Amino acid sequence: MYTVGRTAELTGVPSGTLRKWEQRYGVVVPQRSPGNYRLYDDEAVRRLVVMRSLVEAGWTAQEAARHVAEDVAAAEAEVARPAEPAHEARFETLVACAQDFDVPRLEQLLAEGFADIDVVSVVDDWLLPSMVHLGKAWQRGLISVAGEHFVTGAVHRRLALTFQSLPPAPSGGPRVVVGLARGSRHEIGVLAFALVLRSRGVAVTYLGSDLPLEAWVGAVRLIQPRAVVLAAPTIEDLPAVREAVDALLPHAEVLLGGAHQERVEGPVHLGHHAGAAAAALATRLGAVS
Repeated sequence: MYTVGRTAELTGVPSGTLRKWEQRYGVVVPQRSPGNYRLYDDEAVRRLVVMRSLVEAGWTAQEAARHVAEDVAAAEAEVARPAEPAHEARFETLVACAQDFDVPRLEQLLAEGFADIDVVSVVDDWLLPSMVHLGKAWQRGLISVAGEHFVTGAVHRRLALTFQSLPPAPSGGPRVVVGLARGSRHEIGVLAFALVLRSRGVAVTYLGSDLPLEAWVGAVRLIQPRAVVLAAPTIEDLPAVREAVDALLPHAEVLLGGAHQERVEGPVHLGHHAGAAAAALATRLGAVS
């Protein structure tokens, strides 16, 4: 049996998050010591590890907990499923492009990736996972800061071009405002989300990165959208994101993506599959694709 602290060490789940998963989702039911301290057994540790892995792979905490509760073995198998070989090859090619500043090879890779007619698959199966892979390569010292910027800049331009090339949404349909809070500059995730929304017939007003709070509130008051979508890509973004969420909730439904979305109370959490979340939002809003 393990204490809360030891369980946090074994699973990689912070003790505060562990308690929240336990209380909110019932993913584990701890036993109690004679002194009324929580104690976790090996099966609880296993379930928490699987849930953490699912969340890191892009599931919302609620989805992951439900999957673990229904069949932990199946959830474990889902975690262990490798990426498709074609995507793995693209990941490595992207890193090679960043190492060599290979413009023709990078442009060819992006052209091949965006050739898939299923925009959700483009975003969720290789584009955003490849950005994660690129970030890990930079963390390991395999690519330089300049190389990482070289690739992400090309990806951003391709996303923007694809977004702009889509036909406008039908008049009178739902409108969604998408962007980032002040100081936040990691734009690829929200731009990919906006791309999928537009491909599904949603009128998207894309505001970009680093938007001051007053500008957010003014735009939302004027546009009066059905929903507002922001993201919390880094820990440093959290104060400004919380501020923006609190200011915007009285005016519209607020949805939040990004790696640290679970740390912001109030908005609807989108999970970590941006393409699927955008498609689901379009369906809920009744957009025509």
